[in-house]
Amino acid sequence: MYTWFQPMIDLLAYVLSWTFDWTRDWGVAVIVLTLLVKGVLYRFNLLAARQQVRSAAASPELSKLRETCGNDPTKLVQETTKVYGKYGINPLSSALSAIIQMPVLMAMYGLFFKHGSTMTSILIPWVAHLAEADPFHLIPIATGLLSFAVSMIPLADVAASMSGSKRLLFGIILLLIPLVITWRAPVALGLYWLAGSVFSLLERLFYRTSTGKRLLRRGLPEAAAT
Repeated sequence: MYTWFQPMIDLLAYVLSWTFDWTRDWGVAVIVLTLLVKGVLYRFNLLAARQQVRSAAASPELSKLRETCGNDPTKLVQETTKVYGKYGINPLSSALSAIIQMPVLMAMYGLFFKHGSTMTSILIPWVAHLAEADPFHLIPIATGLLSFAVSMIPLADVAASMSGSKRLLFGIILLLIPLVITWRAPVALGLYWLAGSVFSLLERLFYRTSTGKRLLRRGLPEAAAT
């Protein structure tokens, strides 16, 4: 099952062993590995976040186009393309971060499934080793709740146009995904996801600062960026 991901598994295993050499705890090593992976993928996450902000900023113009050009599909497509160009929206790039992270997640699962039985951590004393599923499901529940909390924080004021009900539904989906995936998975995978969620929370809070907002709005039309 993991043959396709074996080169990535080997790379992650090497980096994890390296982090263990100076942390002397496999749980801490997993957290450090998570931060390294997040650092490598940060650029892609930033691009995805900018796409969300740009789509939100363009939403009023797109809604107006649907009202005025709804009966002329050809013109609607042409005008929508112009708006996308104006705001720098690339519909495909918003999914790039998720697409890139899926092989990493699968490789992490393979890594911990194959080698986690030799790993222990004082961070998770209620499991015998890190290949074991969390018997109390504390890590999966914490991961799901933290993912939900992250989804409730808008990227920036311009991205807060999503209605409360839609944001709540989106948050529930983001709560269930890690909960279901990590419920019976190796606890190390849950720890990896939990550490990544903490990173995402700090990242989201940074984007709420003036510096973060300027970073997100870079490339927006001047009227929308203010």
